[in-house]
Amino acid sequence: FYLKKYTEREAKDNISIYKDDSGYSMMSEDGRDLSIPSHIDTTITLLATYSNGGLQALYKDNWYDVPSVMGSLLMMSGGLIEELCDKKMPPLRHRVIDIKTDRYSTPFFFNPSFHANISKTLSGLETETGKEYQTFGPWQVTQLHRDEPLLLHHQSLN
Repeated sequence: FYLKKYTEREAKDNISIYKDDSGYSMMSEDGRDLSIPSHIDTTITLLATYSNGGLQALYKDNWYDVPSVMGSLLMMSGGLIEELCDKKMPPLRHRVIDIKTDRYSTPFFFNPSFHANISKTLSGLETETGKEYQTFGPWQVTQLHRDEPLLLHHQSLN
């Protein structure tokens, strides 16, 4: 767990965060700025949002505000989990609307070990991810470079 602070930003500051080919947009359909673009996490995420609003989840093509309840944890499953469990646990697409003030949350990303085999589902079928990556670690580093461009140094894949 760690405390993450999302500082209020101007829309012009969002342009430099993600590369043009990332597929991420920092603006909602109704024109509001996003602190975190629409995405699906990779594995299991536990999230404490304290009393900070802004988190939205996509359900049946509509965005819904997720209530922020002090003292609670939100659990979200990710895309790799869906793949590994034969699509029996769907991932949650979510985003964060910029609430125009500093916003704090505490995420915990529950991941497999670096060397965990991600090439097969629970039933033994080959995963899409497994066609390119056999183990979790190298795949995760690639995902972090795409999804968290401010987190890793550009040479961390070397």
